[in-house]
Amino acid sequence: MITYLVNFTLCSALLLLAYHLLLVNKTMYTFNRVYLLLSILFSLTLPFIVVKQTIVPLPSIQPIQEQLQLSPDNIVSKAIPVHATPTIHAIADHQDINYTLYALIAVYGIVTLLLLFRFVRNLNTIRLSILDRESVVYKNARLILVDERLTPHTFLNFIFLNKHDYTNQQIEADVLLHELTHASQRHSVDVIFIELIQAFCWFNPFIMLYRKAIQLNHEFIADEAVLSNNHNIANYQHLLLSKLACVKSLNITSQFNYSVTKKRLIMMTKTTSAATAMFARLAIIPVIAIAFILFCTKTEAQQDPVANKPAAKSTPQKTEQAATKTSKTLLPPIFLSKDYPHTKEGVPDALLKEYNDIAGKYEESSERLMRHPEKISQADRDKMEAIFKKMSYKQQCDQSIGFTYNGPPLSPKHPTQAQIDIWKNPKTCGVWIDGKKVKNDELDNYKPADFGLAMVSRLTKNAINYKNYRYQIDLMTVANYKKYLKEAQENRYHSGMYYNMRKAPADKI
Repeated sequence: MITYLVNFTLCSALLLLAYHLLLVNKTMYTFNRVYLLLSILFSLTLPFIVVKQTIVPLPSIQPIQEQLQLSPDNIVSKAIPVHATPTIHAIADHQDINYTLYALIAVYGIVTLLLLFRFVRNLNTIRLSILDRESVVYKNARLILVDERLTPHTFLNFIFLNKHDYTNQQIEADVLLHELTHASQRHSVDVIFIELIQAFCWFNPFIMLYRKAIQLNHEFIADEAVLSNNHNIANYQHLLLSKLACVKSLNITSQFNYSVTKKRLIMMTKTTSAATAMFARLAIIPVIAIAFILFCTKTEAQQDPVANKPAAKSTPQKTEQAATKTSKTLLPPIFLSKDYPHTKEGVPDALLKEYNDIAGKYEESSERLMRHPEKISQADRDKMEAIFKKMSYKQQCDQSIGFTYNGPPLSPKHPTQAQIDIWKNPKTCGVWIDGKKVKNDELDNYKPADFGLAMVSRLTKNAINYKNYRYQIDLMTVANYKKYLKEAQENRYHSGMYYNMRKAPADKI
């Protein structure tokens, strides 16, 4: 809903800006009238239009926890925690009531009802004025004669005039023609429409500007009708100026709007050539296209990147080998940094075989991961690291066990009290503080400011503790985080070992 409101507001602003830049000073008032009304309708409906975008998905990348098996002892000599992401997720086992949403709905409802009440009251005031006053049929309209001194104004086909002036024939013919134009062209229908839009969409500040532009354009249309019948522009301008003293009428009616009389006087002397008018109309087309692109609702439809290619005949074994080769080419290990030492020419096959023979000693299919770092002899580690640094970048990407630099230190992340309260539930969360598993109620002894780093990991269904809880919460106290930060900065460019499970042989994973 918020997206719709934003798109509606911005679209209406863009189309109104185009009106002021391209159309407002052109004597093409009927086109401008249609444009302003349709701009509002277009802005209201455009966000509901759904456009499907076909995308070709990239190969899926598994979570780091599934791709890599790391141990702090394998990265630096001292224990430094390594996590896939420092992002804190709010984990809730119940839904809180969103009182803010209800408050906003209540405010919207109250303001809308007040505006509708004002609208209905104005209509009723006009209705009573029509019923209580003397009326006279005049061409296709009815003249409502009132005792009060007021500006001649029109609502639907009712023209309100001062009774004394009309009886004594003091109402100029140009004034009557001006108001009769409002009545015959149903300008009041436009005003009623924009009043209703404003009542329901009062949050959009541009609706009021639309209303002013529409009512001003009505005056231009009526002035044009008068001047097409009476070509003496100077006399008509003097007539308008003589009426400035009388200003009483309702906003919902068409009237002499003297706050914009100066604009009306200027537009009376302007002309627009047919070529200029055509150019202005054509210039609106790209504006509408831009609005459509920016503010329609877009959805994504995935397309298989190989769906349109003819299927090649191959054995299942060849297909599997091709898939494995593709995955190795497109999916380098996430932790492998491009600035890690490597060579352009790479190492010969003999060294690659020696490297893989050493790595094979530490790959255990029963554990689905490599042996713990402490089980790797220092001699084997040093030999593998030396060969790995001589490999090309492509050769490094193809290894199931590799080396990389330690990442930059994790930025501080402080939990909120609401998150700590959620983490106290042992059915959904397992809690570690400074690397040690603790009972959830231990969090009662801590405040948010006591922690320098908080991380949340969602357990996969294969995880050992998945049956006990769904999230692992790793917390560092401020003191331990400072210690970690110092050590991480000192060991920023020390080599760490990783295990890329997606590169491992099938029988190893």
